[in-house]
Amino acid sequence: MVNHYSVINLFLALWLGFVSQASIAQNHNVQSKKLVTIAVQAFLGPSVANKKWYPTIDFLNKKFDKYHFELLIIEAQNVSLLRELVATKKLDYVITQPVATAELQFLSDVIPVLTKKDKRGVSQFGSVIITSSANTKIGSIQDLKGKSFAGANPLGLGGWILGYDYLLSQGVDLYTDTSRIDFLGSQVNIVDAVIKRMVDAGVIRTGVLERLSENGKIRLSDIKVLDYKTGFPYILSTNLVPEWSFSATTEADPILTNRIVEALRQASLNTNNSHDLAKWGDVVDYQVIHQLLQKHRVGIYKDPMLVNLLKKYYQLLLIALVLLMTSIWYIRERRLEKINRYKVELERLSRVRSVDQLLSEIAHEIAQPVTSIKIDAKVVEKLLKNTGSVSDDSIAKVVKSLNRKTDHCIDVINNIRSFLTTKKITYEPVNINNRISNVLKLIDHELNVNKVKVSEASNNELPLVYMSTVELDQVLLNLCKNAISAMSDHKCKLKELTIFTTVDNDNVNIFVKDTGPGIVDEENLFKLFKTNKLLNNTEGLGLGLSLSRSIIRSYDGDLVLKSSSSQGASFMITLPYINEK
Repeated sequence: MVNHYSVINLFLALWLGFVSQASIAQNHNVQSKKLVTIAVQAFLGPSVANKKWYPTIDFLNKKFDKYHFELLIIEAQNVSLLRELVATKKLDYVITQPVATAELQFLSDVIPVLTKKDKRGVSQFGSVIITSSANTKIGSIQDLKGKSFAGANPLGLGGWILGYDYLLSQGVDLYTDTSRIDFLGSQVNIVDAVIKRMVDAGVIRTGVLERLSENGKIRLSDIKVLDYKTGFPYILSTNLVPEWSFSATTEADPILTNRIVEALRQASLNTNNSHDLAKWGDVVDYQVIHQLLQKHRVGIYKDPMLVNLLKKYYQLLLIALVLLMTSIWYIRERRLEKINRYKVELERLSRVRSVDQLLSEIAHEIAQPVTSIKIDAKVVEKLLKNTGSVSDDSIAKVVKSLNRKTDHCIDVINNIRSFLTTKKITYEPVNINNRISNVLKLIDHELNVNKVKVSEASNNELPLVYMSTVELDQVLLNLCKNAISAMSDHKCKLKELTIFTTVDNDNVNIFVKDTGPGIVDEENLFKLFKTNKLLNNTEGLGLGLSLSRSIIRSYDGDLVLKSSSSQGASFMITLPYINEK
């Protein structure tokens, strides 16, 4: 009788042996080929880069059977690693963006042999200078003076340098001629900010408007393009620069390089080629990138220039250094003076808001009894008039005088309130992390005097909120000073002020915690004229928290006591953030 399990085991053993031999043969086949390493910069993460560039590597492996091509993905921010690998001759080829291409040319003599083409067959790009079509105040480049402007980041080629260079050639220096510059990180953020009129104008890379329009994200009719250039497949305002390059290092085999160039060029011309395979064309001159970097002293052209100046003019530079240190000291003193003035202004605004709210409460409390007195006085006057008694004229005169005085009292209260509530407040997109840092600088002296340790945790991806920076500073300053006061009065051993932020649903949350004795009267915490400070503390008028809550609630947010115990109190500010979708 045949043992079925024995037959199955025998079959599995034979199959595994076959697979093992095939694997060994495959590994031997790969090992017998010459290894060729191609590095690529990844701006959207390794997985996206691998998906984008693997078809090219696979194509080369199939095309050249005597070579084994490997893809090495390097994060975009890790430029130093890419430079080191090229310098130590551990790479054969690199696929990089134009600025990195120029830097590797300068540092390690890499040679661009191909320039990448996009889906329209274009191997160059530029920048587009845009404003809202609804912005009637900007019709030309010169109209940008005195306006706000946005870019992606100061080292971005299409999202800043090209636009800045072009505007400079037209007599507009963005750093000195605009009211402010915002670097918003991404091209989409710039377009969104321009359409929503959060900034007056901005610069973006070519192709962005077309992509957003094709995806239904924007309408091109909402955008006005400044200095529009014809004859280019995309909307364009500036000069052009070459796209990404396929470059050979000094380690690459020249014969193989020529074969790769021909293979990739022919594959790009083949209309039946895979859609995933990157398209390449004849190399474009990257000298224009070198000129831009040199002109604006960006990247590798910045430090060497300083070194050469130091060697040649060290005596003059030493004098300049002394002058610079003196200037820094002067600027620091002026900055401290400005901070102190700002603190005084915050205190003044706090008092004005406090008096405003105080008068509102007084008016509410006094208006009713004063009105009642006035009604009674009129009733008395009417009765006396009906009696016709001449002997009561003196009483009638007193009653009329009482009417005049009550009218005057009400007018005075209303006039003072109207005067104090007439304040100009500027609203703008606010970076909460910056405001927290600003407030901590303002109370640096109080923190040091009271020996309070600060623990700050910033969320770098925190969205913006739309409000007055001064009012937000006022609320944060009030909570921090209350926390310092609580810990100072309590004379606790551990004095720690903790500030951190979170994002929840459509809101940004700011937490302010202390290690004081906690809140004594939670029920009346936010009521006017109620204070948790000690009786000998002259600052405790009971206006701060009530005023702070009214400010936050005016922005559809809230200020609440999150927790309180003998180990300390925790307050939470909730504010709706700007939704960029």
